[in-house]
Amino acid sequence: MPAGTAPPVASVGTLESMTARPRPWTHVTLWLGVVAVVAGVVVAATAPSSPASFGWYAYAPLSGSAFVAGRTPWQLWTGVGLAVVGAVAAAFASGRLSVRPPR
Repeated sequence: MPAGTAPPVASVGTLESMTARPRPWTHVTLWLGVVAVVAGVVVAATAPSSPASFGWYAYAPLSGSAFVAGRTPWQLWTGVGLAVVGAVAAAFASGRLSVRPPR
């Protein structure tokens, strides 16, 4: 090769050959985690609040359920759990995507 000329294009690596692409399941895990966080927040936010501890006692036989102080609705625990699992999955996937591939 004469001096001052560029090497042939075939010997220069392309961008795809120099960097490792993250696996597609990492992106899927990231988006599923984000969706799970949003769904968990929605479920927890729409959970029924505990009934009032005063008044309306005359209609208790018609309600079909008894008031027990200190009980938390299952929707609240489900929503919080779903949001936590989604946050962990999204953190795992974003950490995996942010790591620089080895050279």
